[in-house]
Amino acid sequence: MKELRDFQPQDIRRVIEQERWYEPLAQVRRTRLTSLQQAVFWGLRVYVVVMAAVVVWAFLHGAAG
Repeated sequence: MKELRDFQPQDIRRVIEQERWYEPLAQVRRTRLTSLQQAVFWGLRVYVVVMAAVVVWAFLHGAAG
């Protein structure tokens, strides 16, 4: 694999200009979620909490027995 130092500076500059890497990135903004999407994310949160409780319960019962 070639290293950056293996390329000529004019080749690197040409790629930067062709790919427009010198331009700032577009701003990222929050988007409003639909009610269904919000419900799915809340369901995932509940699932994670329940699974964490199951793991803790199984660990405690396995360690005691």
